[in-house]
Amino acid sequence: MPLTTEHLASLPRWQPARLQRLPGRCRGDLLGPWGTNVTRRFGPDAVARVLRRLAPPLDQLGPVLTARDWVPAHTQVAVTEAIVDELLGGDMRALYPLLVDDTRASLGRVELALVRALGAARAIKLAPRSFAKVHERGTVMVNVVGRRAELVFSGHPVFEHPSWRLLQLFAQRTLLELSGSPGDAVGEDAGADGFAVVATW
Repeated sequence: MPLTTEHLASLPRWQPARLQRLPGRCRGDLLGPWGTNVTRRFGPDAVARVLRRLAPPLDQLGPVLTARDWVPAHTQVAVTEAIVDELLGGDMRALYPLLVDDTRASLGRVELALVRALGAARAIKLAPRSFAKVHERGTVMVNVVGRRAELVFSGHPVFEHPSWRLLQLFAQRTLLELSGSPGDAVGEDAGADGFAVVATW
C-alpha cells in the first residue's frame, strides 16, 4: 500500500529516547537557516519557543547551520517536529508550502534557473551525490523511467521514521515544482532501515 503524505502525517511520533538512539550524524545544511526562516514567519521569539521543545544538546542548536556543522542524525526530524508542534498546530502537512518557499529563497535566481534547465529527471538523478554530502550513513539509489522516478533509501534506521519519510515526499514534490514539472510523490516500505519514494510528473 502506498504511503501518502496524509497517512505519514497521521502516524504517532517516536519516543524521544528512540529518536536519540539513532546512530551517526548529518551535516547542518540539511536544516540551513532554519532559525532565520521561523523568525521571519513567526516572530523574534520563535527560535526560543522551538528550542524549548528540544532535548539537550539540541536545545543549544544555532539558528543557522552550514555544511561545516555536524549534528546528530536525528536533528532534522527533531527540529522539524518541534517547529510543527510549536508553530503549526501539530499539522505536519502545513509544512509543505513553507518548505517550497524556503527552498526557492535559498536557491536564488541562478540556481532556480539551473534546476529548470536540468528538468525533473536529471535533477532527481543527482540525489545520490547530494545525499552522500550530507549524510554520514545510508545510501540512496535512483531509477528514472520516463516521467516516473524511484528513489530507494537504505542502511539507516532513521529511514523508518514517519516524519523523515514525510520530509522525503515533500522534498521530491518541491523539486518537481521548482523544476517546472509539478507532480506527486508517495512512499513505499523498502525493508528494514529502508524507504522508497516514487515521484511522478
